[in-house]
Amino acid sequence: MKSLLLLSPHPRQGKTTIGVNLAVGLTRLGYKTLLLECGDPSLLRLWFDLPQDSQGVQHPRPEMGIDLLLISDYSYELDRLASYDCIVIDTSEDYIQYKQLIDQATLIAACTDLRADDAHDIPALEQEISRVRSRQPAIDIIIPNIINTKEWSHNSQVLFNLMDSWGEDRIADMIPK
Repeated sequence: MKSLLLLSPHPRQGKTTIGVNLAVGLTRLGYKTLLLECGDPSLLRLWFDLPQDSQGVQHPRPEMGIDLLLISDYSYELDRLASYDCIVIDTSEDYIQYKQLIDQATLIAACTDLRADDAHDIPALEQEISRVRSRQPAIDIIIPNIINTKEWSHNSQVLFNLMDSWGEDRIADMIPK
């Protein structure tokens, strides 16, 4: 079982959007995939038109093929989900409380907004995660995913700064091949 934990230095950085799209993509590649929502499930409830009282594993849209699990248990064990090939974990702003999930994750991705100065907060995020995660680097990949289409020079500058700081191999390609 492989797991990808998504986090960000600030709210509304696109974690849920990336999580849903990754989960659907992995499912289409033939992997049995679970999208695990930690924290506020309101955006996922909107995405999938789920009732407010939904509990346990959900099968929100059979045609998408993914399963969805909403949890608030900070000590959740991924071993309980061993029947899945891939688990995409969407964290909330209190992600640091999910120490067990952070340490169990196969890969940790930080989502960032290029429109603001949010990318500058990734070093502090990595430092915070490194206190919890037993493997280094604490953040495996950075996903720049929200851009300002009217400020290409700003977007480019932020991307170049990210590559200078983190290395080109740790920055996700915004346009997959």
